[in-house]
Order: sequence, then structure tokens, then C-alpha cells
Amino acid sequence: MGKAVLGKITCPHCGSVDATVHEQASRSARLYYRCMDGPNGPCGTIQCTLPGGQKFIRDNMRPLNGVEIDEAAHEAAEVAREEQTKVAEKHAPKRKSGLLDAIFGDDDE
Repeated sequence: MGKAVLGKITCPHCGSVDATVHEQASRSARLYYRCMDGPNGPCGTIQCTLPGGQKFIRDNMRPLNGVEIDEAAHEAAEVAREEQTKVAEKHAPKRKSGLLDAIFGDDDE
């Protein structure tokens, strides 16, 4: 999953009320929204980065209710754990294969 959910917006493409608003990780930190459960399938990630699009998102964004805030915090914690796991796996020491592994195969795989 991506960035933390800042709020919700009604998707102007499909009318889904469950589109989530996020903030880009770049220095500009512009807002965007994701519509993943529209009536005709997901619209996807919509990034309207020009001033008119940013105004539309700010003007139409709704705050999260208490349950959604808890879910967003849980989601953010899970994303952080996944990132830590990826970093740990990337930097884990590689096991060197020995001659017996080459002959008889490695039991770990």
C-alpha cells in the first residue's frame, strides 16, 4: 500500500464515495486520490497536480471518521513493517553455497 490516508473524496469519474486522498512523497507534496472500488471497477490513482485540481481535492475532501482513522493508522504501520522487511532482506548476509550443496542440492529451497 502507499501513503497514509488523509481523507476521503467522492470520485468525479464513477461517483464512488470511498476514494481516498493521499499526499505525494515529493517536495511539492501535492494531493492525489485513489478510487479502487468504483461501480465499474477501479478508476485508479488520479494525480491532478495543477492548481485547479489541487483546489478541487481540497474543496471536496472529507475528514475520516474514528473507525477510518484507526484503519489508516493500522495500514500505515503495516506499510512501515513491509518496508523494514524489504530493507532487512536486502542487507541480509548471503549464504555461500558449498561443494556438498552443489552436489546434493540445498535443502533450504
